[in-house]
Amino acid sequence: MKIINGIHMIPFGLLAGFADDKEIRITELARNGFQFRTVQDMTDVGSFRLCFYDDRKAAYREIFITDFILQKEQKEKFYTVYSVFTKQEDFKKESQGLAFRYSQYILLKMEEDDSLLAEKLTGYPAEEDEIFADNLEQQKKEWFQDVPVEKLAGALKEAPEFALELDHPALYEKYLKEDLFVFLKDYWVRNGFPEVLSEVAPDRLYIGNQFCHLLLPEEKKLFRLMEKTYREKCRITLVYTYIREDMLKTTEDLLEKVDKWCKERQISIEVVANDWAMVEMLKNYQERLVPVMGTLLNKRKKDPRMKYKKGDRSLYEENSLNAEFYNKFLREECNIWRYEWESCGYAQKFPNVLKGRNSLHFPFYQTNTSQYCPLYAMCTEGKRGKQELIRMCPHFCEQNALLYPKHLHMAGRYNSLFGVDTEVLGSPEKLRAYVEAGIDRLVLGLS
Repeated sequence: MKIINGIHMIPFGLLAGFADDKEIRITELARNGFQFRTVQDMTDVGSFRLCFYDDRKAAYREIFITDFILQKEQKEKFYTVYSVFTKQEDFKKESQGLAFRYSQYILLKMEEDDSLLAEKLTGYPAEEDEIFADNLEQQKKEWFQDVPVEKLAGALKEAPEFALELDHPALYEKYLKEDLFVFLKDYWVRNGFPEVLSEVAPDRLYIGNQFCHLLLPEEKKLFRLMEKTYREKCRITLVYTYIREDMLKTTEDLLEKVDKWCKERQISIEVVANDWAMVEMLKNYQERLVPVMGTLLNKRKKDPRMKYKKGDRSLYEENSLNAEFYNKFLREECNIWRYEWESCGYAQKFPNVLKGRNSLHFPFYQTNTSQYCPLYAMCTEGKRGKQELIRMCPHFCEQNALLYPKHLHMAGRYNSLFGVDTEVLGSPEKLRAYVEAGIDRLVLGLS
């Protein structure tokens, strides 16, 4: 007996197989059976379970094959090849359906570009990929033009704590030069909002950048920023990103100086950690430097194209922090009680507020970050693929950004890509809902 007109090497994500309770790799699929390979002897298999993926339903259908003939084909050095023949009608139906869908996908993949492929498979609006804003300022005006200002101001005032991000050199300089009220007025107006929002004073400032190691203020400027924040009676969160190997010593030295600064003023500050090396370092300064789990460590699926994906997205609502054993590890071993979250366009389940404190960054959320800056590569080489490690950064990101089709609601800033959750600003009620769901701090970052 032979497998007739089979399709070879269908991806495992489309067709998974098990012989009894052992996973197998299916190498050929046909209407009259299938072929698989395995390192183990399979001559006494009782049944097979095959999982066929249906992209129209974004779900798998499982069938059990109990009426079959198993034929050993050949034994290689590292595996043995078997053929399975069956006349079960459910197998014939599913194998024909998968063969048709897979062949259609291959045809589209060869004939269409990625946007048109996504349009055919998910309804993605490929024609809108040609529509761009002229610049980031214009794009932001469109994003924020329908925000109900009074409701937003009310939501920020009612929040248990409201914080503002200072995350790049231009903001550092402006904050150092201006009175807090003047700075806030300019901040809102520059981002397309009325100055009335400047009356909402932040309780806390985040100083530093979670994604680019070249955007942390240099030492003297950092202490000037902290001193001004302290004088203006705002609480301080110092923000770190990942730590490269060559940054370990300077980071340790700076933390020691920050700890001394806090000791002299008899205060404590938070330090956002986005690297496990930073978590370890902060164990030496637990009295005055309070560790916070940053966005790069608090991982979850985030993508502005997720609204075009089919199937149930409810599993995205939880991540590792919803596991009690992980929360316990962070509390007991790392002294981490606060977690940084992002408003990323879908519902999230936050850990019990009694066990963890939760900060929500909005309206932007990070999707990709690279130590080798794509924006720098575009500005110097004209190609984002020609990335390299930057030692002396000219901060192209102060004047430049990577633009994407309008409908995607995303942009490239410094070494990262960001989506924007326009709904959370357009419906401030969502901010109140977040607070009720366990968020005790709202962190705004517009620039």
